[in-house]
Amino acid sequence: MRVMKSYCYLWLAFAALASPSPAAPPATQADTDLSERLAACTTCHGKHGEGMTASEYYPHLAGKPAQYLFQQLRAFRDGDRQYAQMGWLLRNMDDAYLHAIAMHFAAMPPRTRAQGSTAKALPAETADKALQLVEHGDPARGLPACKACHGSALTGLEPGVPALVGLPEDYIVAQFGGWLTGVRTARAPDCMAQVAQALDPREIRAVAAWLSRQGHDEPVPPAAAGSLVLPLTCADLPHAPAMAVQP
Repeated sequence: MRVMKSYCYLWLAFAALASPSPAAPPATQADTDLSERLAACTTCHGKHGEGMTASEYYPHLAGKPAQYLFQQLRAFRDGDRQYAQMGWLLRNMDDAYLHAIAMHFAAMPPRTRAQGSTAKALPAETADKALQLVEHGDPARGLPACKACHGSALTGLEPGVPALVGLPEDYIVAQFGGWLTGVRTARAPDCMAQVAQALDPREIRAVAAWLSRQGHDEPVPPAAAGSLVLPLTCADLPHAPAMAVQP
């Protein structure tokens, strides 16, 4: 059923790209082209990138750091992050378009609790295990806390660390699977691949379930650049290519 839903969403995205635009006030060609591309994005990620309440997989984009979004879009396009639907949609887009898309969603208000999960509470043992890893990590395994990189509010860190709160549980689990199998990669040293390899499957599921149930009552932006000293060396953070391309 989930696969059928996924292809249904993709068909709608293609239809949105192919359909003529309705009458509207005069706009530049760049505005029109970006609007068409955003139609494909919003079909799965929500009108403003806030996510889809009924979705079991697609993540929210709103308010995430623009540099992070740009890097991920480029990774999908270039095959460093593999997901067939995204790769197909982005295959002909240049860096300028990816930059414009990233800037658009980064400017949207971050997701709030009202837009979050309505899933039932976790068993106490699962919640305790997840909270230990999120808050403290496991120093004996060289495993940092999630908050050490993603911020005390888990809403990310400028310019390249994403928010975690409210992401769909299955999406989080799938990303860990991607790091473990090489479907999702970054330049070495790839800190998230290191984290994934240090966790066992039950821990991954517990953390994913806990994060998916979290949220904030008001929009909380990512932590400011330089406000955290990262515990791991991540090649794509301090040396990430500057997002200097202009739309």
